[in-house]
Amino acid sequence: MKRQVNLHIEGVPNPNAMKFVLENGLLTEKPYEFKTYQEASVSPLAQKIMTLRYVDRVLLNKNYVTVVKSVKNSPEWNNVLFEIRAIISQHLENNDAILYVGSEVLDHIKSDDIAVEMAIDLMNKFIRPAAQEDGGDIIFEKYENGILTVSMHGACHQCPHIMTTIKQGLEPVIKGMIPEVKEVKPILV
Repeated sequence: MKRQVNLHIEGVPNPNAMKFVLENGLLTEKPYEFKTYQEASVSPLAQKIMTLRYVDRVLLNKNYVTVVKSVKNSPEWNNVLFEIRAIISQHLENNDAILYVGSEVLDHIKSDDIAVEMAIDLMNKFIRPAAQEDGGDIIFEKYENGILTVSMHGACHQCPHIMTTIKQGLEPVIKGMIPEVKEVKPILV
């Protein structure tokens, strides 16, 4: 029996990303990102999307799929939105698997440092929900010599607004609560 799927599309601040939102269900409990067809082998849905030549990465989280297209030689969104939406809708209507057991969740690197744990807690409460609302995610990677390094995922990857997000959003929150942190730097993965 086919599943009823209500899916809408949302633009996000990154012009190379688009968010496909499932209005009536849950895809995953936690975020998963796939940057290659091979990585996507643990997600039949992501793998179908990655077959499109212009797709650079796919982020699955809660009730949405973020598709990031390649910066170079990509078609305009209005030429491919229907194709991507159809792939996602058909996959979900057929009740096909979204993820296989053993898929690696997108999560923070663990640390025993109290400053790091405080930063992760702040990110989980204030920063990640905002990034996820825009179809992306921001994950703690490392902390050394007063510099907190975070990785950018989904729509946050190569977003032209990322430095504004870091310097006017994330960094003041973290530095205001954790004086040991002197700077927050993004890395692209």
